[in-house]
Amino acid sequence: MKGILKSTALSALRSTGVFSVVRRSGWRRQRLLVLCYHGLSLQDEHEWLPHLFITPELFRQRLACLRQMSANVLPLGEGLARLASGSLPEASVVITFDDGFVDFLKHGVPALAEFGFPATLYLTTHYMKHRLPIVNLALDYLLWKSRRASARFPGEGVETEMPLGSYLERQKVVQRILKAASEKNLDTVGKDEWARSIAAQLGVEYQPILDSRMLQILSADEIADVAKRGIDVQLHTHRHRSPGDRDLFMKEIQENRRAIHEITGTNPVHFCYPSGCYKPEFLPWLRECEVQTATTCERGLATGGSDPLLLPRVLDDSLTGPLRFQSFVSGLLV
Repeated sequence: MKGILKSTALSALRSTGVFSVVRRSGWRRQRLLVLCYHGLSLQDEHEWLPHLFITPELFRQRLACLRQMSANVLPLGEGLARLASGSLPEASVVITFDDGFVDFLKHGVPALAEFGFPATLYLTTHYMKHRLPIVNLALDYLLWKSRRASARFPGEGVETEMPLGSYLERQKVVQRILKAASEKNLDTVGKDEWARSIAAQLGVEYQPILDSRMLQILSADEIADVAKRGIDVQLHTHRHRSPGDRDLFMKEIQENRRAIHEITGTNPVHFCYPSGCYKPEFLPWLRECEVQTATTCERGLATGGSDPLLLPRVLDDSLTGPLRFQSFVSGLLV
């Protein structure tokens, strides 16, 4: 009922021209909408994790909406500089993608090029050396794909039958498997062998997942291709983690930056917190690493008063309808 009432109210506001008024207002010109995306489905990822994956068709619809609403889609660096100087144009928007999945090159880059929109890719770099899916995501996908109510994997650390009915239940199983893998000091390839074993036990074919390159990070050559096509490649840590230890945290940034620089020849200075998780002590560490800005997953529009190392974004997902998306762009409701 609450959702219906909100949709009805938004529809009324749009039909009476309020969306347009707010979008063109001086208030909106003092705010920057930073859109956040993760993945564009190669298969059925949007059905599995609709809060992280959308279909390529829906992404193109979003880009068409931005054009229809006369949004000014800016490069990240320019958008943040103009936000700081108070010189943003109407309905300013920045498009960001996290992680660097292969699906971004296959579906995202061509769509962005078609519409002539710039975008930033916050890239995690460890997995670019492996033609393998990110193991924690692959494990959860396999558990979901099996449609089983419960399962046990004695050889991979899950001795007792555990439920698989919800995302939270599956995550408990995934974490137990990863803990056992860590105790055995398995590397990336070893963890993938466990994923193959679990797929076999669940009756889910693993090879098609590999062949489609679902949940895989772009290779170095592919990242170079993305950069040549005008995509701004920035920092997201090397192993997609934010250690609480200063030296380890800074090592993540340094390795990430080095890998990006070797591929693109650029010196990335913008950062995105993995999974949106941050702590106050991260901010001085980022400054030591000469990071200029950092985006979170805190929902909101960035303003001139926003801490440049705690910038809000708006996550767009499969659960967001077109009317709600238009409200994001206008600035009326995020």
